[in-house]
Parts: sequence; C-alpha cells; structure tokens
Amino acid sequence: MDITLINPPERLRVWAGIPKAHAHGVYCFPPLGLMYIQAAVEKRSGYVAEICDPVVDDMDYPEFEEMLKRYPLDLVGISTYTHSLPDVQMTMNLVRKLSPNAKIILGGPHCAMFPDYAIQLDGADAILTGDGEDAFLEIAQAYDAGKDFDGIQGVWWKSSDGQIVKNAERKSTKDLSSYPWPDRSRSRYKDYYLPGTKEPICTTAVTSRGCPHSCPFCLTYKKQYRIRDIDDILDEIEHCMSIGITGVHFIDDLFTPNSQWALKFCDGIDRRGIKGFKWGYKTTIAGTTREQIRRCGETGCNKIHFGVESANNEGLDSFGKHCDTDDVHRVFKWCREEGVRSVAYIMLAGPHERTLDDAVSNVEEMLKLDADFAVFAVFSPYPGTDSFAEGAKMGLYEADCWDRMMKDPLCGVEVPVCWEEHLDRDEILELLKIAHRKFYMRPKFVARQILGLSTASEFKRLTMGALSLAKLELLNAKSRTAPV
Repeated sequence: MDITLINPPERLRVWAGIPKAHAHGVYCFPPLGLMYIQAAVEKRSGYVAEICDPVVDDMDYPEFEEMLKRYPLDLVGISTYTHSLPDVQMTMNLVRKLSPNAKIILGGPHCAMFPDYAIQLDGADAILTGDGEDAFLEIAQAYDAGKDFDGIQGVWWKSSDGQIVKNAERKSTKDLSSYPWPDRSRSRYKDYYLPGTKEPICTTAVTSRGCPHSCPFCLTYKKQYRIRDIDDILDEIEHCMSIGITGVHFIDDLFTPNSQWALKFCDGIDRRGIKGFKWGYKTTIAGTTREQIRRCGETGCNKIHFGVESANNEGLDSFGKHCDTDDVHRVFKWCREEGVRSVAYIMLAGPHERTLDDAVSNVEEMLKLDADFAVFAVFSPYPGTDSFAEGAKMGLYEADCWDRMMKDPLCGVEVPVCWEEHLDRDEILELLKIAHRKFYMRPKFVARQILGLSTASEFKRLTMGALSLAKLELLNAKSRTAPV
C-alpha cells in the first residue's frame, strides 16, 4: 500500500495580519510535520509514503490537480493549520474528484486545537488529535488490513454511517528522540529557502514541541512541553551536513527553555567538532543572557529571532512578555556586539496603541533597537486565546467569526479580525506600510544588505523581498480585500 502526504497549496491562505504581497515568495519552509510522518511510517513498516508539495513550486490549483494525478490517492494525509483551512478544503475536494474512495486523514495544529470542527470538514474521514507519528502508522496498518479505526488512540473518525467516533486521547510521547527525524534526502531540500538567510542550502528543524508560556495572544498547542535529547539533535545536524545542507533554522515556538540548555547545546556542537554549519532560532527577550548569545555565535549561530511584540512597556505588559524596554535594548545591543544578527518580531495596532501617532511612535522606538531584520504583523487575535475572548466581549468583532470559517472554510467569511478598538482597518493597513517603509527603506538597512551579499541566491532573495515591499506599497488602503 502506498501513502500520499499532501502539503496544500498556499493560494487561499489566511495571512494573519501579514499582507500576502509581503509574505509570499520571501520564504518556503519544508513541510516538516509531513516529513516526520513519512519517516515514522517508512522506518517502522514496509509502507512507502510520498510527500506531495505544490508550495515549493508555487502552484495554482489547475497545476496542482495535474500534479495529484501522478500520486496514488488511496490513503492520503493532509497537513492542516487553521489559517490554511480554505486550501485544505480545496485539496480534499480535488482528491475526492480524482479518487472518490480515497481515505483522507487530517493532522496538524488545527486538528489538535479544534478537533470538533476538524472532524466535521467535508471530505475528512479521520483526524489526528495530537502527535501523528504513531497514530498515522496505526491508521495505515488498520486500513491495509481492511479494518476501521476503532480503538486507535488519538484518532477521531467517521463510521460507514457517518457517525463521529472519538477514540481515547493518546498520551504525548515524552521522549521526542524516539521519533525518527526527517530524511531530507527524500525531499527537494535544495529548493526550500528561508527569509534573510545567507546559506545557499538550508532547512528547518525542531528541538522541542509545545511551549511552557501562556501569552494571551498565542494559540500554541500547550498539552505538554517536551525537549529532544541534544545528541539526537546533533545527529540530525550531521545528517543534514552529509547531504550538503549548510544551515538550519530551528522553528520551535521556544528554542531555549533556559540559557543553560542553550549553553549545553553549544557545548555539544564543540564536542562533536561541527564546523561551517550555520543555525538560528526563535526565543524571548526574558531569560536571554549575553553568555548565551556569545556561545551561540561562537558555535555557528548567525541569527536569533526575538518575539519582542512591542517597543514600549505598556505593550510588553499587555502581551505578557515579562521584560521591559531596558531588557529589550540590552539584548539587541549584545547581539550587535557579539556579531549575531537579530530579528525583531513586532505586532502593530494592539490595544495599547490608541492613535495612529501612538502606533507610529512605537515603530520609531523599535528602530532604535537597530535589529538586522524586522517582521511586522497586525495584532490579530485567534480563537481560543485570551485576547480573542476579550475583544469579543468588548464587541470588536463577532464571537463566532472564526467558527463559521472553521465549519465551512470556503464560505468567504472575513477572517482574521483585527483589533479595531482605536484604529480602523484603513489606518491599520497604512500603519503596516509605514512600519515596513521606515525599517526596510532606511539607507542604513539597504547598505548593510548590499555589503553583505556574497552569492547570486542572496541577491535573488533580496530582490524578492524588495518586490514584496513594492507590492505592499501598491495595496489599496480602501480595499476590503487587503488582508489585515
């Protein structure tokens, strides 16, 4: 039996506060979740699992349909995020068109966070409600044997008469190192790219799952925070190096549970004698130390992504960041002094920004951090978060706006909502333009990027980013289709 794992196209994706014109074409991540499923299935059974990824070629749906015809559509797994639901639904519709009897399994963060909605999607036969590696393999074995999915923990499924069966929850595996890590030699690893990277061949990886924090705006799956064994991570890095990959970006929600773990990780790199491999990660300001930044830089880390969110203390408090502006400036200063590039993630138009002038002033304060890169997004509360509940209670948006989209992803309901307590949507889009203009069109930033170019691929990425900014400038602020 052959298995097809699909990473849906990104044609209808909800961009969560980042205009598609700016985000699209700047990065293309490998479908890491599907790659973990592929590795688990193939290394623990005789089954073959192929990954179908139209995203890497930026396919539209007619192209994707032709691509699907080349894959066996018998047992099909589809990666599912809440913001990708319209594309997931379109993908299921195409699979059903080409193979009416296909068994379609959905997995991913959306299924874990909103299983009651996920299982009701038209076309879905079953969903995975947690880690998918073990559950999907058991589904494959049951399907191959002509059995239903009754009793498979962590799986909800539809019986032959359409009844929804909710199997018992599967306990999360504490030892993440028991999962085989992705075999990137099976993927088009040379065709993926990361924003702002200087590495010609790079990839993504994770060192943990979940997050120990509870930021009011965040929807991270928090059932259990688990960390991989450091030697297992280093084994994966060495595998990447063996096939020519020169860099990795760790996309954990939180790479560093504490600075001591980061130092142990760096010690492991030194112990293995790993040289010439560049890496980066995401973390928070709170708990970051200068020693951590220095040691990471010494062992190949060339970029740290910080969830700053706000440049003033009121915003930091409202976002639950457990730090103040002095802490923020200190950490970015350390990055500059230790020679590690920094990325500041900033949310615009939050509750603490009461006028457009207030918001612009916060952007100008952020510029003083002198980060190497900045990622601006509109404050867009997701369902299930404290921020969303607060906004709904205030009457800023309908409490069921996301519910309607999750029930019928192609219904056309306008999501995500933004926080229009003080600024309206036109002002918010204008703020987004101002922020990008002030940061990325500074002579200092432009000069820094040009002087740092060393390869044709770097020039291509820089050009793509510039074109995205130009598209952002051309967006019609009056258009209701401009995503915020």
